[in-house]
Amino acid sequence: MTGLTGRAPKRDKTMVKAKIDCMGQKTTGLVIDLSRHGICIQLADSIPMARGDKVDVETEEMGLLVGTIRWIRGGRMGAALVLTSNNRAKVESYYKMFGHN
Repeated sequence: MTGLTGRAPKRDKTMVKAKIDCMGQKTTGLVIDLSRHGICIQLADSIPMARGDKVDVETEEMGLLVGTIRWIRGGRMGAALVLTSNNRAKVESYYKMFGHN
């Protein structure tokens, strides 16, 4: 992929409390950044998870979002959101309610 620099799309910093469920293993955490395509979470506790696992992230502000884990590092996890119209609508609604782009 030539011509690409940095990450796309733009990510917004957040501090949203979340419940995380990865393959039946549960913990809590904070959504620390969000884009229309992905999410980064600071996990409260370590749970078994691996790249490619399905993850459910539930927040009061956005409801249930479904994604696939892309990376895990130092108590943080990044996931690509499943690009359903439902996920997209929830993220768009969050952006409208909380003034993000």
